[in-house]
Amino acid sequence: MVNELLLTSLITFAIVGSVTPGPNNLMVMASGAAYGWRATVPHVMGIMVGFAVMTAAMNLGLGSLLAGVPALLWVVKTAGALWLLWLAFQLGRAALRSAAGKGEARAGGRPMRFYEAVLFQWVNPKAWAVTLAAAGAYIQLAPNLLMRTAIIVLVFAVCSPIANGVWVTMGEALHRLLSGPKAGRIFGLLMAALLAATAISIFLASPEIAPPA
Repeated sequence: MVNELLLTSLITFAIVGSVTPGPNNLMVMASGAAYGWRATVPHVMGIMVGFAVMTAAMNLGLGSLLAGVPALLWVVKTAGALWLLWLAFQLGRAALRSAAGKGEARAGGRPMRFYEAVLFQWVNPKAWAVTLAAAGAYIQLAPNLLMRTAIIVLVFAVCSPIANGVWVTMGEALHRLLSGPKAGRIFGLLMAALLAATAISIFLASPEIAPPA
């Protein structure tokens, strides 16, 4: 039997965890502004599938295994932060190239592909934090492991694309609002700064994921 109180808590946790700012939401927002909703759909679907696989793995035992290997979590945190810094550099460079008259900010760029979004979840520190928290906090959601895993995966699979869609829509709205080239460059630099700030916050936060001794 499913614990209804914990199910309600899980749904709330999934909504909050999915809609709050993080690498995925910032990237789909930037993609929505640069390429539009249709081109960003594979990115959104990749996040949903990648997160679902990761959530299932954590609930089926990977989370318990990793709890005893803090050095591996530190490697993931570092890789994710460095990846975000690289993305911030690319966004900022594109915006500056546009400002220098070397072409549009999106020249040579493209939205993230489905498989790239799937793989990115494994170096996304927020995804690790949320999936590990869900695996540990909802052990009593259902007595059967497979049922518990399926429920958690399903809840996040519903919440994730809806939350990402909100951010894509915000990106599209900002693109229409900031239609001029100067405003577009400012937006590109702002998104780069936000991604860089997110990467830095990863190092400053999560003290439990410390470098190996």
